[in-house]
Amino acid sequence: MPKQAADKLRKEHPYYVPLDIASKLLGVSPRQLSGLVAEGREPFCLIGANIGTRQRYVRIYTERLIAYLNGEPL
Repeated sequence: MPKQAADKLRKEHPYYVPLDIASKLLGVSPRQLSGLVAEGREPFCLIGANIGTRQRYVRIYTERLIAYLNGEPL
């Protein structure tokens, strides 16, 4: 991921990235990404977390997403 794109992502979404944006960067649909994180499938579960017990809410963390896209260790 280019440095300018990473900086823009950090500025617009400092803590976590919405599923629709993260899914485009990862090449999957938002629904697929949500399911992959919830199931604990790697590498998706390493860049996101399943929030809540009753209602599934998935967050994709900005810094982990950038690290993954740059090929850095998580």
